[in-house]
Order: sequence, then structure tokens, then C-alpha cells
Amino acid sequence: MNLFIAYLKNQFGRKLTVPIFGVGITLIIIALFIGISDNPPGVGLAYLGISFLCFSMIHQWRSARDYWTLLAISVISFPVLILLHNIFDTVNTQIGTMPLGNQFLNGFAVIFFVGGVLIAPAVALVGIVGGLYYLIFKQHPN
Repeated sequence: MNLFIAYLKNQFGRKLTVPIFGVGITLIIIALFIGISDNPPGVGLAYLGISFLCFSMIHQWRSARDYWTLLAISVISFPVLILLHNIFDTVNTQIGTMPLGNQFLNGFAVIFFVGGVLIAPAVALVGIVGGLYYLIFKQHPN
């Protein structure tokens, strides 16, 4: 935990991290005001906001390989998170009514659903854009 806190202190000490993070938070708040339930502009703003949040934490990367690794992890995590969502949702419906148990299982199902449907594609977008940018940038430095 101390390593994570040290990373965040170092990261937020950079000039660009706070403005990029702020843009991401602002876009997510606007998306929530517009509404993200069956609303393409709201969903698009939510994806864009999550992308900005992700990019604010990794904008110091200077290698296409790092971004391709991020893309691979997000592509692999998408079906895994959706599968975990389905497992927790199925177990939740099969166990009947256990008030505390149902709440925990439903909470895990929602967390995995949000991770699989919102976060993984947004992180994949950051991986694609960052990887292509640094691939082209290294090929043509001028």
C-alpha cells in the first residue's frame, strides 16, 4: 500500500497529471448529468472520461511496447471480467434470498460488469492510440 501511495504522490507531482485527471473527472460528471443509460452521447463521454483518467496515470510512458502491453492486458481482461460478472450474477440468482449474501454478490457482479464494459474498452483505446503514436513517432522523429 505504501508503494501505491508513493506512486500516486510522484504521479500527481507531474505538471500534466492533474489537468488531464481533471478533464477526465469533468467528462465523467457531464456524462452522469446527461445520463449513460441508453444514451450514446453520455456513454461516449463516459468512455472518453475514463480514457483521460487512464492516460493521466501513464502519460509519462515513452515506449510503444508499454502501450501494446496495456492493450493486451485490457483485451484479455474484457472477457475475463464479463465472465466473472456472469458467474457472480448466476450465483446470486441461484442462492435465493440471503440479504447480506445477495448484496455482496450483486456488488461484485456490478464491479466486474463496469470493469468489463466501461473500463477495459477505454483502456484499450488508450493502448491503441498511445502505441500507434509512439510507433509513428519513433519511425519519424522529425
